[in-house]
Amino acid sequence: MKNLSIADAVENISELNKVLDDAYWEANNCEEKDHVYNLSSILATEYIELSKLSVQDHHFDYEVISVSQEALKQALAQFQQRIPKQIRRQSTKIRLTALLNQMIVALES
Repeated sequence: MKNLSIADAVENISELNKVLDDAYWEANNCEEKDHVYNLSSILATEYIELSKLSVQDHHFDYEVISVSQEALKQALAQFQQRIPKQIRRQSTKIRLTALLNQMIVALES
């Protein structure tokens, strides 16, 4: 990972979940909603696990807790590929692309 602290990861995951919530309500069909929900569920679980850590530990480097690092990276990358076809509102597309890129870069070894 490239020096993403736990505090930064908590903030990024929180923001990503907010944008995914927008993407969920903007989705046109159940299949699109399912893709958003699947990623949102993984990130919500990770956020809950990170929330259990002491605030004094938030300066340490972030390590994925709820799933393997590779599984999270793969889920993020697969969703990123869906963005051009699935996300229609430009503001959601811009925010989602930026946040996904941040997380994917941070997860690269």
